[in-house]
Amino acid sequence: MDRNDFTFGQLGENLTLEGINEDTAHIGDEFAISGATVVVTQPRVPCFKLAHVMGLPGFPKQVLLSGRTCFYLRVLEEGRGTHRALVELTESGPEAMTVREFCNLLYFDQKNLDGARRALRIPALSSDWRNSFKARLTKAA
Repeated sequence: MDRNDFTFGQLGENLTLEGINEDTAHIGDEFAISGATVVVTQPRVPCFKLAHVMGLPGFPKQVLLSGRTCFYLRVLEEGRGTHRALVELTESGPEAMTVREFCNLLYFDQKNLDGARRALRIPALSSDWRNSFKARLTKAA
């Protein structure tokens, strides 16, 4: 289904980064944006609310399958965002695991225990995702 009715913020995003996406951002990457420092912590998991907004019951699954989930940033240092602000990578994630790889690891590659161990070595990883990977390793042991 082709749609052309998308608007900024429609999917809940509050920051759009040109040139940075699920294939280029790594969990643990730190960016400087208008005096702020942010770190990529996890992919965004689409939910029923998104399906409701879009009027498509299967939309969350379509988003997961597409790999275009978006991602969350934790604010390490506040700043004042401006339109068209320069976004600079200041530190790379320690395991160089992209947001897309992470999402795939959690939802589609659940037998990849080495990947789960690799994910757990990333300090910036959110506690919910950390707990999911720990549980997977515990269950496999």
